[in-house]
Formats: sequence, C-alpha cells, structure tokens
Amino acid sequence: MKTDKALAWLRNLGHIRTTAAVMVVLYAVGTAAHLYRPTLGLMTAMTPWFLLACGLAVIWPSIGTGGKRFLLWGAAVYIVSFFLEALGVASGLVFGEYRYGPTLGLAASGVPLVIAFNWAVVVYGAVRMAGRRKRSDFMTAVMTGAVATMFDWIMEPVAIRLDYWTWASGHIPLQNYLAWFVIAAASAFAYRKLVSSAVQPANGDLADGERADGELADGAGTLAGFYVLVQAGFFAALRAGWAIAGC
Repeated sequence: MKTDKALAWLRNLGHIRTTAAVMVVLYAVGTAAHLYRPTLGLMTAMTPWFLLACGLAVIWPSIGTGGKRFLLWGAAVYIVSFFLEALGVASGLVFGEYRYGPTLGLAASGVPLVIAFNWAVVVYGAVRMAGRRKRSDFMTAVMTGAVATMFDWIMEPVAIRLDYWTWASGHIPLQNYLAWFVIAAASAFAYRKLVSSAVQPANGDLADGERADGELADGAGTLAGFYVLVQAGFFAALRAGWAIAGC
C-alpha cells in the first residue's frame, strides 16, 4: 500500500512540475501572439478554452489532496461568484456598471460561464500563496483579498482592451476593487475552515504515506499560486508591450 501511494505521489509531482513548465511556455507564446496583430484574433478566440484547460490542469492535484471538501468549496465559489456577477451585470450593485464582451465565450444571464471558474482558480491560488506562512484564518483571508485585488488591478486595462468586459462609465470604479477584496477574502476564510483542516501538513510525526500526501498538497497549492503569478505576469507583459509600442 505504501508503495502504491509513493508511486501515485511521484506521478502527481511530475504532473505539477510539468504543468508549471508548460504554463510558462504557453503564456510566453500567448503574450507574443497577443502583441502581434495578425494572430490577436486567434488568441482571443482561444481565450475561454485556454482558461478552462489551464485551470483544470492546475486544480487537478488539489482535487486529489482536498477531496470532496475541496470540490464542495470550489463549487460554492463558482455558484456564488456567478450569482454576484449576474447581479452585477443586471444592476451594477456589486462591482459597478459593466457588461461582458464576446471574448470570454459562452454566457448565461450576460455572464461568461468560464469567468466564475477562473474566479475560483484565482482565489484558490491567492489563498495558497497567502497561507504559505503560519497566519490566522482572518489574516490569511485579508492577505488573499489583497493578492486577488492586486491581480485584478493588473488585469483590468488588458481585459477592457481585449473586450473581456467594458465599464459603462469608461473608467474602473473603486467599488470593483472593494468587491474583489471582500469576495476573495470571504472565499479564503471559507477555504481555511472547510478545506485546510482536511489536508495533512507536510511535516510532523506522520507515517510515510501521510507525509507524501502532505507534500503533494503543498506542491498542488504552490502550483495554484504559481498560476496566479503567471497570469498576472501575462497581463503585466501585455500592458508593458502596448506601452512600449505606443498603441
């Protein structure tokens, strides 16, 4: 049994490292292709499928370590964030007045189906980044909110330019960033209460199989946090590239 666990752990660890390396390559190529006008249309057409594929690859190891609790948390974040997005699009009460463009693909109630999924992936990556050091649940939630809000600040000008969404007022309202902070922090607090307690830590007086599970959980969380950094780097690179090109 221990041998089977060890082999499974090595396979999953290989997946984590391979996924991280592939993401760097794909996002680097994607950055160049977004900056090169003849391929920009192809890139925007691929955007929802690319986000879905990358997100699934990133959270797959965490499903193995977090199990049903992780799936429950992820489903709850998806449902709640989709509801808030739909409410926001319809009323402007949550983020401000905005509408989604066609870039993010298939939508319901004016909200692309992939957007809530990316919400869950970004918040998960942010909470794992915030939880790398020992912090209380409250402080981890605050740090997660700050990380997620900074991510949105980097993303917003690019998202507007690529027609992910458009603000009715022509500028990004402060309300949007406050909503990002509160939603991400609340989701992180729920993660700490529901999921973290079910995942074995990587150190401590544990059996070999349990220690491997904890190390895999750490690796899965690191991959999710790394993915948030890669996405942020992609948006930052596009902003810099357009600024340099003067377009």
